[in-house]
Amino acid sequence: MRTPELKTAILRMAGKGEFYGYEIHKKLEERKIKIGIGRLYSILSDMKNEGFLKDRWEESQSGPKRRVYRISKKGNIARDEILGEAIKTVHEFYTEYLFSLPSELSVFNMISDLLVEKLPINANVAYAASRFSGPMRKIMESLQDKFPDGNLYAIHPREKNVQLGMDSVSVVDGTFEDIPMKDDYLNLLVVTGNIPSDCLDVCLREWQRVLGVNGRLAIITTTALLSKYVDPLDIGEFIEQREHPRLDSEDLLDLEILSNEVKKYFAHVDVVKVVHITVIRGFNPRT
Repeated sequence: MRTPELKTAILRMAGKGEFYGYEIHKKLEERKIKIGIGRLYSILSDMKNEGFLKDRWEESQSGPKRRVYRISKKGNIARDEILGEAIKTVHEFYTEYLFSLPSELSVFNMISDLLVEKLPINANVAYAASRFSGPMRKIMESLQDKFPDGNLYAIHPREKNVQLGMDSVSVVDGTFEDIPMKDDYLNLLVVTGNIPSDCLDVCLREWQRVLGVNGRLAIITTTALLSKYVDPLDIGEFIEQREHPRLDSEDLLDLEILSNEVKKYFAHVDVVKVVHITVIRGFNPRT
């Protein structure tokens, strides 16, 4: 194995506490990675000089002093990057899996069904997003099919220059706080993205303004962004927590807070979860 790959392997298995070189050698052998002990100590020395490891000498009552290693701050940053790449790979494969499901099992169709329930086929629909990722585009495509006689708008800041490639979707310059639609125009407004807590009230007033008397708001978000996890985490919670780190407490919008805020502006609010996604729906804007 090449030296850069060995250094990555050592960072992955080093853990949080102190360790001896021979312990790393044993772990490498358990993973069928063959390396001479001399080469291993040379690599550990390089990693210390590069700032990934720290070391100290440990006195021994029965023999010579032993060198003890631990991960440095720089090493922990590198470990976080390794974990991030692994989670990104899992996420990419999971997204590919979701995209491959037949229409009757499609998560995106399930979500769009929640959005369009009891709406007319000529509805005016707007989708506001901080970015239109692959999953959001799939929902847009599903909405496009469900409103053949309606008007569908994608609201996005012009400077981000989004290209959806959907002929029946009009891309409109706007933000969460400024929806460029006249009062009571929309039957459905879908919102996806990071909503800052300090402007939530402004956003909700704006969303209420553009929706008609029987209009509907739908906030779509990754469940992890609204969840308060308690240790011990299961593997899914562990991955979600690290893929979607929460904001500090003063900026936090958990599910209860967000739902209660929506209730101030909409007569009826419900919450539906579809796999790792939460949909908060607000019905009948208050006047």
